[in-house]
Amino acid sequence: MGGMIRAAILTGVLLAAGCGYEPPAQANRTSSAYKTDLAACDDTVPHQVNQQNAKTGLRWFASPVRRWSQISDGVQSCMAGKGYGRTRSCTDEEIRQGGRDGSLVATAAGLRCTDAPDARHRGP
Repeated sequence: MGGMIRAAILTGVLLAAGCGYEPPAQANRTSSAYKTDLAACDDTVPHQVNQQNAKTGLRWFASPVRRWSQISDGVQSCMAGKGYGRTRSCTDEEIRQGGRDGSLVATAAGLRCTDAPDARHRGP
C-alpha cells in the first residue's frame, strides 16, 4: 500500500515538473513584461482547457490524464503568440542539419528546437 502511495506522489511530481513554460535561451526572462505575460497565460489557459474538456464526456473523463500536457501546450502557444518564442519538437530535417542555425538545444525533455523570440523580447 505504501509503495502505491509513493508511486502516485512521484508520478504527480513528475507531471507537475514537466508543465512549465520553457522559453528559448535568448528570451529576456527577467523583464516585468515577461513575468506579467506569463502570469496572464498561466491564468487563462487552464480555464480554457477545462472549458474545452467539459464539452464532451470522453474529453472530460480523459482530462485528469491529458490536462497537464494540454495546459503546457496551451501556455507554450500563448507565450509564442505574445512573441517570446518557444521550444518544440524537432523535425527530422532539423535534426539532420544538426542545428547549424543555433536552434537545436538539449533540455531535460531531450533534444528540442527553438523558435527565437521577437527582437523586443530578447535578453540583454
